[in-house]
Amino acid sequence: MSNINYDKCPNCGKSLKGFFSTELVVQSKVDFINKHLKENKEAYCTNCSSPLLSKIADNFRKQKGDIENRLKQIIHFIPVMTSPTPVKWEYEVLDMVTAQTTSGTGFVTELSRSFNDFFGSGSNASNEKIAYATNLCKADLRVKCVRLGGNAIISTDIDFNEIGSGSTNMLMVCMAGTAIRVTDMENFSAKNRDAIIEVIELTEQLEAINRETK
Repeated sequence: MSNINYDKCPNCGKSLKGFFSTELVVQSKVDFINKHLKENKEAYCTNCSSPLLSKIADNFRKQKGDIENRLKQIIHFIPVMTSPTPVKWEYEVLDMVTAQTTSGTGFVTELSRSFNDFFGSGSNASNEKIAYATNLCKADLRVKCVRLGGNAIISTDIDFNEIGSGSTNMLMVCMAGTAIRVTDMENFSAKNRDAIIEVIELTEQLEAINRETK
């Protein structure tokens, strides 16, 4: 929010003092409205920002399917790393992010794995389930990171566990990492940098839709 002390909202003129007054919204919402409505206002209040945010959300809602499909295509550009301190990266730590997924392995998978274990080869069915569950967890971590305002996850840990036995066997994959916001993105390739910026913008648009539909 601007450091200027206003008596009235710069956008709608509603009083910011008194019993029936309003209050200015945070700077991130000001930037969001200005960006998507091509405005350049110094501030907005809770009174005038609400219809503006609804207008933006309505525009995004018409494109929601396209936004979600595009996000699925490029979400993997958000780095998920096991290293604690990336070389030459300047960043700020945001918070821990976690993800879990559970899926059944089933009798066919167990039978396949038993035969492959006997003959000394890996089970394709099991490997595919593990890879799928791992990718789901990574996607969840990435989404949570971006929603926190981040653009990468470091110090990531992954655990695999089996729950149950026989036909009721379940595979659990758990991941945890530290969401960070890299402040100097010059160490990313141009392609990765552009994709990460697009992921952040698309997530921002979906968040706007979610806020207005709650």
